[in-house]
Amino acid sequence: MVEILRKDGIGSALVSAAGSSIYCLGTPRGEPGWRIRVKNPGSEFRAAAEVTLKDESLSTSGSYIMDPRTGYPSQPPQGTLAVSAIAPRTLDSEVWAKPYFIPGRQWTAAHKPGNFRVFYCELSNLTKDNLTKDKADQQCAWLQ
Repeated sequence: MVEILRKDGIGSALVSAAGSSIYCLGTPRGEPGWRIRVKNPGSEFRAAAEVTLKDESLSTSGSYIMDPRTGYPSQPPQGTLAVSAIAPRTLDSEVWAKPYFIPGRQWTAAHKPGNFRVFYCELSNLTKDNLTKDKADQQCAWLQ
């Protein structure tokens, strides 16, 4: 879709792909980029982060994805809640957000390409150890 827009001379657009991916083409008039809020997995009305994108894609995966090892919805032991990947192409951000979710934060940090940014949300160690869902403390951060 983005290539069609570019071919037709459109230099600024926000393209949504079924809710889990978004591509930001160019910038809105007078802005440095498109301001995108990353949903907080623990709150429907709060953002966990805000990022400005220009000619980049952001894709998010959550616990609803299937773990190919089991065939069931993913239940990572490390308590992953959501992962958002930013990449130059939507194909890359969408494809990589899922494998980043399943093996965990350390694997993701070790395997992400240098031109990707990854935002990782997981339950805190206290919450994982106590298994208290009513106090779902979370830790969200950009991986370095």
